[in-house]
Amino acid sequence: MNTPGLKSASIFISAGEASGDLHASSLMKELKLQSPGTELIFNGPGGDLMKAEGLNVLYHVKDLATVGFAEVIKKYSFFRNALKNSAGYIKKSKPDAVILIDYPGFNLRLAEEIRPYYNKKIIYYISPQLWAWHEKRVRKVKKNIDLMMVVFPFEVDFYKKFDIKAEFTGHPLIDRIKEFKENNAKIPHTGNKKIITILPGSRKDEVKQHLPVIIEALKIIGKNADIIVNISSAPGMNKHISAFKSELSGYNVTEENPYRLILNSDLVMTKAGTSTMECTLIGTPYLIFYKTFPLNYYLLKPVVKVDKLGIANLLLKKEAVKEFIQNDFTPQNLADEALKILNDKSYRQKISEDLKHVWEILGSGNASRNAAKLVKEAAGI
Repeated sequence: MNTPGLKSASIFISAGEASGDLHASSLMKELKLQSPGTELIFNGPGGDLMKAEGLNVLYHVKDLATVGFAEVIKKYSFFRNALKNSAGYIKKSKPDAVILIDYPGFNLRLAEEIRPYYNKKIIYYISPQLWAWHEKRVRKVKKNIDLMMVVFPFEVDFYKKFDIKAEFTGHPLIDRIKEFKENNAKIPHTGNKKIITILPGSRKDEVKQHLPVIIEALKIIGKNADIIVNISSAPGMNKHISAFKSELSGYNVTEENPYRLILNSDLVMTKAGTSTMECTLIGTPYLIFYKTFPLNYYLLKPVVKVDKLGIANLLLKKEAVKEFIQNDFTPQNLADEALKILNDKSYRQKISEDLKHVWEILGSGNASRNAAKLVKEAAGI
C-alpha cells in the first residue's frame, strides 16, 4: 500500500526455489536500504524470506520447485497457469522493473512472454548456467533481458561473446558465509571418532534417490572407521527421510543449521547444487553425488557442455573435489573416497588448499549491495 507523501516504485520479482528466495530476499533488503526516500512495492513468485521483506507472494516456491522433466510434466497445467497469471499481472500492473532470480525454465519463458508489451527493464540476477547446458537459450537472453547480473567472473566473458550486457556482482554466498564464520568457531572434538555430515537434498525425489545408496556407503565406512553421522534434513524433508527411519537408526537426523554441521565435520557428502558452494566456502573437505531418474539423465546428457557439476571444480579448472554422478554413484565409490579423505592427511590437506583458492577467484563479496546498485541504475528507481 502506498504511503501518502512518499515516492513509490513497484518491482515484480520472481524466484522459484529456496536458494532464489534466499538471494532475492537479500537483494530486496538492499534495495530498500539504498532507497530511503522511496517506498518499494514487491510482487511476484517467492518464498517466506521474500515475504518477510515485504513481498506479496503470487506463487510460493514450495509449489514451484521441481526436479527433472517427469515432475514438470506432472505439474504442466500448474506451471502454465502460473506463467500466464504472472505475465498477466505484469501487463496489468506495469511495474517499474522486473527482476528474475535464477530458475530459468520459468523465468526465461516469463521474460519472453512479457517482452512484446513490457518496455521497461527486465533484469536477471544469478544467471542460468547456459555455459554448462542449453546454450541455445542465450538467444532468449539476448532478445528479452536488458541486464544480466552474474555471480561468477567467467560468466561476463561468456555473455560478452554474444554481445549481451553482463555485470559481475560477486557471489551472494560470500557475504553470508563470511558473517557465519565470523560468528561461529569450529567446535573441537576429542577422541578418534570422525564426524560425517550428509546433505541428501532438499527435494523429495532427491532424498528418495540418494539415501538408499548413502546408507549402504555408510555401512562400509562404519566398518573401517569410527564415525558419527549427521543426516541434514532440509525444510519439509523430515517426513521423506523418516521413510528410512530403521536404516538410519544410530545416525543423527537433524534440522540444525547446515552451516554449523558443515563447519564441525571432518567430511561432508553432499548432493550437487548450492550446498557444494557452501562446503567450498566454509572449507570442509567434501565429495559430490547426484542421481536422477534415468529418463531425466539421458535426456539431459546430450546437451550438457561441461564434464563437472561442482562449481569449485569449474572455477579451479580441475577436479579438486570428486564427483559421483548417476552410474558412478555407488556405495563402494562413495566409501572409498570418504575413507581416503578421512585417513589420508596429505590428500585432505590438498583439498582444503584448493578450496581456499575459490575465495580468491570470487572476490570480496557485497553481491546484494552491488546488485541493488545495478538495479537502481538500470531501472531508474
